[in-house]
Amino acid sequence: METFTDFYMQHKTEFSAVFFDIDGTLLAGNEPLPGAAELLEILQKDRVPYFLLTNDSCHSQAEKARFMRRAGLIADETNIISSGNVLKWWAERFYNGGLFFRFGSLGEPDYAISAGIEVTREAALAPECRGVIMGEGCFDWRQNLETVFNIFLKHPDYPLIAVNPDTYGSTADGSKMSISSGGFTRLICSLLEDAGVHIEPVFLGKPYASFYQCAYSHIKEQFPALEGLDPRRIMMVGDSLKSDIQGGNSAGFTTCLVLSGVSSLKAAEEAPGAQKPDRIFRSV
Repeated sequence: METFTDFYMQHKTEFSAVFFDIDGTLLAGNEPLPGAAELLEILQKDRVPYFLLTNDSCHSQAEKARFMRRAGLIADETNIISSGNVLKWWAERFYNGGLFFRFGSLGEPDYAISAGIEVTREAALAPECRGVIMGEGCFDWRQNLETVFNIFLKHPDYPLIAVNPDTYGSTADGSKMSISSGGFTRLICSLLEDAGVHIEPVFLGKPYASFYQCAYSHIKEQFPALEGLDPRRIMMVGDSLKSDIQGGNSAGFTTCLVLSGVSSLKAAEEAPGAQKPDRIFRSV
């Protein structure tokens, strides 16, 4: 089975831009996966726009770019598109002012503040809040969970925003799994259902459409010549059928699964249509 790089070298004229997932596709923990550094160098030499898509909303674009560079991969913060960036997209359409409770962390600088949303982590201010944004990281889980639970018991109509829809993910060093904001969000919703309150959370990261709409806009802003680009000329390369491939398919991109992360060949072959990749490679 060939690598994505092998395929790209033979078909480069057929594509105009590449979106990459990061963890499991280009990185394993803090280490670059074989061929990742060389591939990004080839794309840069060929002047092919590439963007690194991540559901990690706990680190800013600048922080994530530094992680990449420390691993020997060519990356600038302008190459990074985080689920945290989609908060601005959401705020421009739906935020009508007011204080939001921020559950956990949303990077430094804070994605919510950068999006123009007023936030607090003070439980004492919960009665003044008009919604909740679910982050992640290290914090007092119990106090935060109980604060959010009580906000929605009284105001089930308030927005509950899960920036990272993943239920769990690996830690920065790849040594273990951690609970992501999507996991906390689903827990809150389950607790509220048990209390007779139904909530429909808003998920912003992969594979949800808002993420890819934001990413597509990012391409056009940085590369105006690509305005009107056929989505099939964008390759979405990732290791997750549920996140990268399903999201890429829904956006109309050409989807490429690499088997260096969470998905197996058997799972790919048995995947439902929405998660079926156009192509499968052993790695980048």
